[in-house]
Amino acid sequence: MTNSSTLEQFKNSLSDRNPKTVKAYLVALRGFSKWLMQQPGEEQFSPTTITEVALRDYIAALEKQGKSRHTQRLVVSALRQYCNWGIRNGSLTSNPAMRVALPTVEAVAPTELSPDQRYALKVQVEKEQSARLSAIFALGYWTGLRIGEIAQLKRAHIQLTQRSGSLHVVDSKGGKNRQLDLHNESRRALSHYLRTGRRDVDSEYLFTSQRAGWLRQQGKADNLSARGIDHLWTKMKANAPFRFYELIADITMHALRHDFAHRARQSGWLLEEIAVYLGHQTNAGTPAIATTVRYTLPSRQQLKRRLKTLAG
Repeated sequence: MTNSSTLEQFKNSLSDRNPKTVKAYLVALRGFSKWLMQQPGEEQFSPTTITEVALRDYIAALEKQGKSRHTQRLVVSALRQYCNWGIRNGSLTSNPAMRVALPTVEAVAPTELSPDQRYALKVQVEKEQSARLSAIFALGYWTGLRIGEIAQLKRAHIQLTQRSGSLHVVDSKGGKNRQLDLHNESRRALSHYLRTGRRDVDSEYLFTSQRAGWLRQQGKADNLSARGIDHLWTKMKANAPFRFYELIADITMHALRHDFAHRARQSGWLLEEIAVYLGHQTNAGTPAIATTVRYTLPSRQQLKRRLKTLAG
């Protein structure tokens, strides 16, 4: 059977991750555990019951069932994270899922927003009249931050003057830090938020939870979580008039990061520049161009426009 308390502990360890990613990981883990418990000699799912053989056989079973490579890849990624958590808590000494290659998938261009979608988003965010939401949107749209990076920002990480601004992204994905200069739209939105926005001034975090005081009393982090940011984003879209909602309903916060990469590339940025700004770096600190290339793959719309200019 599935050890629900173990999965709950694993879920809690991912509090800084996108809620949709966490949900997907848990669904993948439950699917694998259900299959594993049907195999000979298995009684309870935990990090110690995961083996390379079991994972390879499960991926083969998914392939036979006609499950997509995306689904297979998600399973391997989820088990890698779960086993890494097992290593951190001392129940494992190595990660068997790391010995299983991620299934390859066809390259698909990340989300590039249309001009109408960009307009609808910017207008709807303004109509919400929330300095906090405007600042969060600006950090995604004009700075390309991940939702987890926004949630973990602290007031001390932000430096603002009347003409410039910068922020320090600490312990982002992969444990890499980076210093970023801010676009003027980000600087203005953050300045306005710090002057007028709803924020618990006793907190060290830039964006604070509504229960910040109570959380501090419990010895817990009092920042607005990634889940909280995702809730604000979903609520903003739900408030949009129908003509806007049709355009923005499927746009996630992470799509803003993809769109930032597309706009930067179209503005003439080098791939190395985009990689460094977005935090696509190897453990050695060099730009991870392969990741950035995936972010800036031409969309179908771009290729369609190119076709019109093709000489015969």
